[in-house]
Amino acid sequence: MKFLSILLISIFSLSFSLKDINDDITVAIKLGNTSELVKLFSDKVSIKVLGQEDLLSKAQAQAIVQDFFNRNTVKNYQTAHSSVVNGDQQFITGTLDTSTGKYRVSILIRGNLISQFRIENE
Repeated sequence: MKFLSILLISIFSLSFSLKDINDDITVAIKLGNTSELVKLFSDKVSIKVLGQEDLLSKAQAQAIVQDFFNRNTVKNYQTAHSSVVNGDQQFITGTLDTSTGKYRVSILIRGNLISQFRIENE
């Protein structure tokens, strides 16, 4: 019984931390705030922005994402789907509305940090 209680508390705590990072991601994208978004990146992150794809450091990823936001002023961001995979991973998709059009955003979170971030044509 004690094990079950500890397991339930752990799952409950994890679901809150995943929700917190999801909220932080949403706010950062809506504001086009790359510096806040990059704080949530893993040390190495898989980035794909409009066909440019690579495994990058946080600093390199920040430069790519910042360039996108500079060229495409954010009007709105809406999360379309969020699902937890294997207990500690979360996959999020959303629509980013910018001054130049709409884009699909896909995010993979592992260990409460973004390990994959993609912006693609809708």
